[in-house]
Amino acid sequence: MSAEASAEAASRAAAAQAREAFGGRPPKIALVFGSGSYPDLAAAPRAVREVVGDVPVVGGSSGARVLGPRGIAARGVSVVLLGGDDVEVAERVVELGGPELVEVVPAAREIARAADDAASRGLEHCVCLAFAPVFRVDGEALVAAIRKGAGPRAQLAGGLTGEPTTDRPGIFVGDELRGGHALLAGLFTRKRAGISARHGLRVVGPPRTVTRAEGQILHELDGRPAADVWLEDARRAGATPPKALNELAAYLADRYELGIADTGNRGREGGELVARAPWEVQPDGSVKLSASIGEGRHVQILHAGRKDLLRASTNAAAEAVLRVDGPVAGALVLSCTGRIATLGEEFTEEAALIRDRVGAPIGGACVYGEIAKSERDVDAFFNTTAVIVAFGA
Repeated sequence: MSAEASAEAASRAAAAQAREAFGGRPPKIALVFGSGSYPDLAAAPRAVREVVGDVPVVGGSSGARVLGPRGIAARGVSVVLLGGDDVEVAERVVELGGPELVEVVPAAREIARAADDAASRGLEHCVCLAFAPVFRVDGEALVAAIRKGAGPRAQLAGGLTGEPTTDRPGIFVGDELRGGHALLAGLFTRKRAGISARHGLRVVGPPRTVTRAEGQILHELDGRPAADVWLEDARRAGATPPKALNELAAYLADRYELGIADTGNRGREGGELVARAPWEVQPDGSVKLSASIGEGRHVQILHAGRKDLLRASTNAAAEAVLRVDGPVAGALVLSCTGRIATLGEEFTEEAALIRDRVGAPIGGACVYGEIAKSERDVDAFFNTTAVIVAFGA
């Protein structure tokens, strides 16, 4: 990781550090995340390739922080290199169309076919990394399309990239930063990667039923405007929400999210509910969510303290390590930007605790919607969650 003044300089410096630590082996892929506040962020892929060679660059503009092996930075570039004889890579870029994202399915099928081909050479394990621009996609529709194409064998990891304070949220496509595309990268390995995701949020509100919803728009809970019910339950749990309508979504996303409380979701390891964040509270009381929730689903308000979040992320790191076949070489960390509102300066401590649990270098970034599915998981899209992807040595 580097926090140089320009994205080009930071990318070169971070890539050089990663290349030196990588030894003499050529990398197969570079996972690159840079702060959206860099005016020249689009220069990052080219700068990385000039240092490490002509490899696929996967990633994009980060959320509030980037993470590296020695700490975090509010403005910087993080570079993670993967390679070795037991790693193969397949990359696909998808131009996004309608809200159901059906165009992602054939790209994911191509990843699945590449995984089958790699398996014939002994590379039996597949992780599909997926990145798409925040506010551009329904997170649930994205993972549904990927799962339909990639099949049940693929583990998933990734997130919604971007920086809402700039007008350039997006992913790296070639040597450009684009906002209307999704990127899939299949990693095929001999050793299983360990994936785990936890948030630490606890139920603090009564059960509610989604009585009216359309895509990402949640209209009603228990037959009433969704925002009214959401705020009512949050206040009873101790919330003091802002009066300004345009500030409500960020406040609730950072402190009082919805948890999907149906019985099937209680089967997640650790007993956590799947968290959903609000993107926008509208004047009619409807709420635009990070991902769709179908009518008839049951939800409850979630909240957490600092210790809850730290415990969850360190548990996720420990679980990811246990799921790796043998020693761990390092880990990709994708953590929700919303965790910073609760952790504050302790977000630095969270990154350090994850690194200590992994016992190897880490790199990654904050995102605004997290994708994680191990071989045993049912759900795949989350909010306010820390995702750990541990790779075998």
